[in-house]
This record gives sequence, C-alpha cells and structure tokens, in this order.
Amino acid sequence: MKSAVVLFAVIGISLGAFVEVPLTKIMTLRERLIRQGKWQEYSEQQKAARSTGSQTVKDYNDVAYVGTVTLGTPAQSFDVILDTGSANLWVVDSTCNTDACNGNAARTKKKYNAGSSSTYSNDGRDWSIQYGTGSASGKLAVDKLCMAGLCFNTQIFGRASNIAAFFKTQPVDGILGLGWPALAVDHVQPPFQNLMASLDAPLFTVWLDVKGPVNGAIGGLFTYGALDTKNCQMNTVKYATLTSQTYWQFAITGVSVGSYSSNSVQSVISDTGTSFIGGPGGQIKSIGDALSATYNSQYGLYLVPCNSKNLPALSFTIDTSGSTSFPIPASEYVVDVRYWRIYCRSINYWVVLNLGELGGLADHPN
Repeated sequence: MKSAVVLFAVIGISLGAFVEVPLTKIMTLRERLIRQGKWQEYSEQQKAARSTGSQTVKDYNDVAYVGTVTLGTPAQSFDVILDTGSANLWVVDSTCNTDACNGNAARTKKKYNAGSSSTYSNDGRDWSIQYGTGSASGKLAVDKLCMAGLCFNTQIFGRASNIAAFFKTQPVDGILGLGWPALAVDHVQPPFQNLMASLDAPLFTVWLDVKGPVNGAIGGLFTYGALDTKNCQMNTVKYATLTSQTYWQFAITGVSVGSYSSNSVQSVISDTGTSFIGGPGGQIKSIGDALSATYNSQYGLYLVPCNSKNLPALSFTIDTSGSTSFPIPASEYVVDVRYWRIYCRSINYWVVLNLGELGGLADHPN
C-alpha cells in the first residue's frame, strides 16, 4: 500500500526550506506477541492495569513506522515514533537503567546524555505522560533538536528516567509528537511548531509504503515544509477542515462496506502512531459482519480465511468542502498474517477508550 496524508498547520510564516525524514518499518508489538504466543497474557495485563483508574490516552501496540532525529551538540541520534496522535517529545535518559530503558538483546536503547551535550540546559520541571500502554516520566530539558538537517536550538523535551515495561521490546528510543500545542503535556511547544518558521510552507506530508513482513526496511517518508510530489499524486489531494486543533481531527460523513452503510457524522483523527483503523465497537462489529469476518477474542482481531476472494472496498466519506469518498480496497485493509503462524486478519477490533467516537484513520499494512 501507498498512502499519503497532507497535514497543514495554518499558522507561521514560510521562510525557505523543506526536509525529508525516511521512516523505518518495524514489527508491531501485537505481531511480535502473537508470534510468541504471548498476546493474550499481555492483553489481560493491560485490561487489569486500566481497571485501576489510570487514564487511557492512547497505546502503541500497533506502531509500525519510526524515524530518526538528533538531540544535543555533538548530535546524539534516536529512533522515535513520529506520532500525529500526541504532542510531546521525549527520549530515554542515561540516568535510567531499568530493563525497559535498557532494551533487550535484539536492540539496546540509545540514551540521551546531558553531560555530553554542550547545548544542554536544565528546564527543572518534573514531567510525566500517560499512555494506554503505560507511562513515561522524568525531567524536562532544553537542547538542540535536528531532523534531517533542520534544527531548532532550544527544544523542550522529556528526559525519561522511567518508562513502561511495554517499551522494552519496542525498537524505539522515544516519541516525537506532531499534534497541536493544546494536546501537549505541560504546555510544551511541540517540535513541528518550533521548526515551522524555517520551512517553505507550514505543512508536512506523510507517505507510508507497505513492506509486508519485512522488518527494518525503509517504509515511507515524512516531508516537512512541502508536498511529497515524488510519492503522492497531486491531482488527488483534497482538503478537510480541522474540527479540533488538538489531534489532526476532521469529520467523516459516511462509512460503507458491502451491505453495511452509515451516514452519521463522526470525528476522526489521522494518527501515525498506530497502523490500524479504529472506531466505535458497534460500528467495527457491523463492518466485520458485512465482511463475514469472525472476531477472535484471543487476538482482539476480526479474521477472514486466507482464501477469501472479492471482498468489497471499505469506503470513508470525508467532509472536504463537499463529500469525497475514499475507497480502500481489500488488498489494503486485509493483512496476511500467515507468517504469524495463524491465518489472515482483516479489521482490527480496537475500541479507542475514553475518546467516544473518535477513531484513528492511519496506515493499514498489506
């Protein structure tokens, strides 16, 4: 699959640059744990944690793409989730020596070392952020941030001295949020807003390319300050008004697949921090039923046989100063998971907790 999203921040002044950050495709946590036969145990642990009253903001069970940024002078490199569904930047700090911060034998975590950076300064504030998969916390710091050569000298970010066990097996060193300032914890200015004045235009383009079961391959591109004319068809670009300047949130006016159709107006978000379509449980069930899919509670997924033929397109009608239908063919929303040692999977049954009817419209690996 090749999918693209153009996201505009309609503030700032263009001055003269654009940069490209390649994305690396990684195996999602859900994939890894299903292959290891540990997903059900993990899922039950997550449900138990949620029942304690901690706020579920979002989770990263299905993250599939990461990019590289640097912090400090000289530059220290980090692989981070480029996440339009959050707004803070944080990386693992050198003061953290827990198992989660150290990573595992397959990949040890890269850690930020304040003492090695001549441009570091201490913000002094404590910092903490909660996700559905756990939390990260530590101290806020200020240092030079660079993405593909474009830099901002005084970016505030989190030095994570404590991170959830979930992150141990994820091949990432932190998260770079690309949401709006209103979404940011501690009212920290997000990186993109700081870099925007240096860009040709106040926008970024996300192009995601499917790589199947390949892990660690180049799987897409973030282009900051310009449209991605190499990978995106410019004659198909449409514009949707944001319904909230928190997430990249807009309205859809319809969803349909096979015999199922809904014309209700719903708010959705374009979320690069997950690789699946999410939505209200009842609606996802109706879509699964229309595809004659079977819900598997062990994996939390709707499944279709691998020999399924002629499945209908799944269409979303987006409010683009009019109504534009965006059909997604079955080849794009059915994921072949035979290499997980189970069988083909169709739509992920992911109910976004505490967000009502706010779902995610993101990449859908083939």
